[in-house]
Amino acid sequence: MANGGWYGTEEEWERIEAPFISLDTKLENFAALHCLQITRNHKSWPSRSMEWGEELRCFINLYLDDEETLGINLWICVSEDRGLKRYWRHEFLCNGTSLDEIAPRLHELLTIAKARLDEWQLQPERMVFATKLAKI
Repeated sequence: MANGGWYGTEEEWERIEAPFISLDTKLENFAALHCLQITRNHKSWPSRSMEWGEELRCFINLYLDDEETLGINLWICVSEDRGLKRYWRHEFLCNGTSLDEIAPRLHELLTIAKARLDEWQLQPERMVFATKLAKI
């Protein structure tokens, strides 16, 4: 994964982002239905994400797992900062899954993800310690 930006060719980028572009309409429809915004290609890596909540932040992240196989991960997370500690609960709904497997089920997977995160928001006591935070 390119941490500071994409360093490959434009043709390589087009190949690895293509699965996400093919999902964009379905993602946009889901986001509009739930009044969510989509973030694309965080840190110059093929991805789409939706985030909501203030104190308890919910995050749906669909991102490229492997640039050779074009495997895709669907990861969900709810987190809360408590003082200088972050707590979270997270799960992979898909891990290294092909576009052919995800595309026909995308709406169903996103619906499951949103429902699960909405439920987790109501159960902050079930979150576990994730990391220490730096003082600002």
